[in-house]
Amino acid sequence: MKKRRKLNVQKTFCTISAGFILACAIFYGFRFLSLYLDNKKSLESKEDTLAKTIITNNNEDEDFKNINEEYYFNGKVEDNYVLYSNLLWRIVKVNKDNTIKLISEDNISYLAFDEEVDSFNNSYISKWLNTDVLTNQIDKSALTYNPICTDNIEEASNKECSNYNNELNIGLLSVSDYINAGAEESYLNNEKFYYLSSINDNEVWYVTSRGKLTSSTPDKLYGIRPTITLKANTLYTTGNGTKDNPYIINSNNYFGSYVKLGSDIWRVYEIDGDILKLSLNDYLKVDNEIFSHIYSNENYYHNDTNYGSIAFYLNQTYINTLDYKNDLIQTKWANGLLSSNYNYENCLNTTIDSKIALLSIGNIMLNDELNNYFIMSGDSEDEECVYEIKENGSLSKINVRSEAYVVPTIAISKEILTKGKGTSNEPYEVE
Repeated sequence: MKKRRKLNVQKTFCTISAGFILACAIFYGFRFLSLYLDNKKSLESKEDTLAKTIITNNNEDEDFKNINEEYYFNGKVEDNYVLYSNLLWRIVKVNKDNTIKLISEDNISYLAFDEEVDSFNNSYISKWLNTDVLTNQIDKSALTYNPICTDNIEEASNKECSNYNNELNIGLLSVSDYINAGAEESYLNNEKFYYLSSINDNEVWYVTSRGKLTSSTPDKLYGIRPTITLKANTLYTTGNGTKDNPYIINSNNYFGSYVKLGSDIWRVYEIDGDILKLSLNDYLKVDNEIFSHIYSNENYYHNDTNYGSIAFYLNQTYINTLDYKNDLIQTKWANGLLSSNYNYENCLNTTIDSKIALLSIGNIMLNDELNNYFIMSGDSEDEECVYEIKENGSLSKINVRSEAYVVPTIAISKEILTKGKGTSNEPYEVE
């Protein structure tokens, strides 16, 4: 009898203990969950997304328009600047899913759309953006797929798009986005020619230097203003969207960064392993005057032993004015011919060895304020011609014996850059 009573006491004690432990677990579990959710909410309030910040900052503005649940910056706005991957961009719109479409502030290259019009997806420009060139240089960590309108657009008044390609990271602006942003009366009118992604049967749409929409054959050498789409969870860090204080998205990439060598400022336009290719961020100047020169007295070939050519001048005279000349690396530079099918690859695939060269068709060009300077690409129909960047955002042929301005390119090892942040205010430097 006493043994049974003892067992009952032990059973009761175990039951009470188990209940107490369970109650503690439930109480502290709920408390932990409550604290976790409160902390998460607090962090989210401190780390607002860029999309939320943009909408909050502009929701009351007449030039921030809700069109089909997408928020467009419309007109000549001045508070939609973003600095990403060391390039300046403009916010076109905040999409329904809080992703953000950007377009580069400037033309960053000059290409033909294609030999014949098929679709943007199969064009030279799409290949340049997504396979061969830009995709290999730009920081893609904050990017998501970039919806590209694939409608055939017959009228320049089309404000809507029905069909999209969602497989690419980088694209061009569509006719509908250009119109919804205010067309020629908007920030998208940069007074230069540039291609759009939209096609019109056998023609392709582009923006003229007056901001007008028109379509034509795809063989014109016009400007490229890429579009990208930022992820919805991209966080706001700093900035108010103005040109002097843009929204900044941090990226760890040399591409687009500024480099100070001696008293000269250069931009990184290509990264090839440990080698950085730089273009001067200004015209070449002699005694503080813009310098012009003939390209050659022979043909398009960049021959730095050909006396009288710009190649000879750069590698025999100019180089000796540089107190950092020993840091320059002899490497390969594109020096090919643009053939009758207008494919930029033909320009890039033929190379020469030199220490100082010029940009080529197919290279990224990072200072759109510069114009009337030589491009080191010949023309297959006339090898005594090269190309020149025009002020209106196009390329045109120029005889090699004509004079033009000069924007040199050099190559250095990234290992020598031990100082600075790569920004325009704090460029990388050699200590």
